Amino acid sequence: TLNTIQDVTGLSFPVTAGQRYWFYFCIQYTSAATTTGSRWAINAPASPTELRYQSQYSLTATTMTTNQGVGAYDMPAASNASSASTGSNIATIEGFILPSANGNVIARFASEIANSAITAKRGSIVQYMAVG
Repeated sequence: TLNTIQDVTGLSFPVTAGQRYWFYFCIQYTSAATTTGSRWAINAPASPTELRYQSQYSLTATTMTTNQGVGAYDMPAASNASSASTGSNIATIEGFILPSANGNVIARFASEIANSAITAKRGSIVQYMAVG
């Protein structure tokens, strides 16, 4: 479905309310066509005390879409317009969260075009650690 955000299955980590975390997702993905864009974000327990992250993902072979200083889940609200290639794209999401409830932080994505797949690939990673 056009621009409908969904979880990257298996790419998450647990958080505890009141503990600040740094996180980094590095996601390999394919696109059904170079004219199919995407968007990459996170979701986590409701109403975090603090949330700051950035996401970057391909636009062309030499440019990236960058979303800096994001402070809400599932943002940006719209996908970009293209992908660098059909088979070798990378998305990164990095930031800090101070959750107000226990739960999981999970990477999320959407395809710009209905019936034109963006597919997160096996071998993608998440790193995280509790900080101050």
